[in-house]
Amino acid sequence: MPATYRLNKSVGERQYKTQISKVPNGLGATTANIQRLLRSIDFVGWSTHEESGRLDRRALTRFGTGSTNIFSRRDYKPAESSAVSVLIDCSSSMEGGRINIAEYIAVHLSSILSRSRVPFTVNGFQSSGVAKERINRDSNGVNTYAETPTFIPFKPWNKSLQSCIPALGYISSCADGGTPDYSSIYNAIDDLSRRSETRKILFLLTDAAGYDVSHMQHLQSLADKLGVTIVAIGIHAYDVTKCFVNSVSVGNLNDLTSVAFNTLLKTVQRKLKCN
Repeated sequence: MPATYRLNKSVGERQYKTQISKVPNGLGATTANIQRLLRSIDFVGWSTHEESGRLDRRALTRFGTGSTNIFSRRDYKPAESSAVSVLIDCSSSMEGGRINIAEYIAVHLSSILSRSRVPFTVNGFQSSGVAKERINRDSNGVNTYAETPTFIPFKPWNKSLQSCIPALGYISSCADGGTPDYSSIYNAIDDLSRRSETRKILFLLTDAAGYDVSHMQHLQSLADKLGVTIVAIGIHAYDVTKCFVNSVSVGNLNDLTSVAFNTLLKTVQRKLKCN
C-alpha cells in the first residue's frame, strides 16, 4: 500500500470477516455464473471414420463392404485459462455507502476467484488532485493535462488471498482524492493484455462520477482490440451503461446477486463462447 495509507491489520481483518460473513441471497448462482465466465468446460466430441478407437455401430454396414474406418474417437478441447483484474474507483466521490458496497463486492469476488483457482489482482485508483503531467500542447499553445493515478494494490497478482485479507478489508478506508479514470482503466487494460491467459477479464467497480462517455467508449474499443473483456459494475451509477458494453448498476449489497448482475454474467459468458 502507498505510504499515505497506514494499514491497520487488525481493523482490516475484522472488516473483512464482517463483509465475508454477510452472504447475499443467491450467492451460489452468482458463483456458478462467474465460474462459467472464467472457465469453459472441456469440450468433448466424437470423430468418426477412424481406423482405431471405439467401434461405431452405425458404421457396421461399411465393414460389410470391406471398410476399416468403422471406429470413432473422443476428442478433447482443453478449457481456456482466465486472468481477472478487479479495479476499484477509490476517489472521494466513492466515500460512504459507495465504497462500502465496492469493498463488499471485491471481498466476495476475491473469494470466488480464489476458490476457482484463477489468477487475479485487486487494485484501487485515485489521485491527489495535485500531481499532473502535461500530455500535449494543441495548435493554440494550450497545454492538456491529465491527473496522474495512484494505484492501491489491495491484492497483487503474485500474492495469495489469505495474505491480502487485511488490505481487502481496508478498501472502505481508502476513498479520497480525484478520479483519474481514463489513465487508470487504460493501465489496467494494458496490464491484463500482457498476461498469457486466453481470457482476460476486467471487473470495474465505480460510481462513474464525471466520466466522459466518449473517453470510456474509446477504452472499450481498445479493450476489445486487445482481447480484454470489461465488466463494469456501477455503484449508484446508471450512466455506466452508456460507457461500457457489459455493464450494470447496483444500488445495495444484495444487488451483487440480483437478476440483473447474473444476467450480465451470462451474457458476457455467451459472447466469449461465441468468439
